[in-house]
Amino acid sequence: MTTPDDVPPVEQQREELAQTVDALTDKLDVRARAQDAANRTVQSATATARDNQQLLIGVAAAVLAVGAVVVIRRKLR
Repeated sequence: MTTPDDVPPVEQQREELAQTVDALTDKLDVRARAQDAANRTVQSATATARDNQQLLIGVAAAVLAVGAVVVIRRKLR
């Protein structure tokens, strides 16, 4: 059986209840969660592109060079 000494103060109970309600509200806010996920995806893609910028430039240059060689060979035939 619970004694009065075992029960937390009312203010502590209110704070814990407020935290629980906030957590449930956050979980049920699908629109906000989807927006957060989309923002994280955009940030991740941007960071990856920024980190791999030199590689992407190199690949693009190689593709252009191969394309130029193909075009020149076909014109020379």
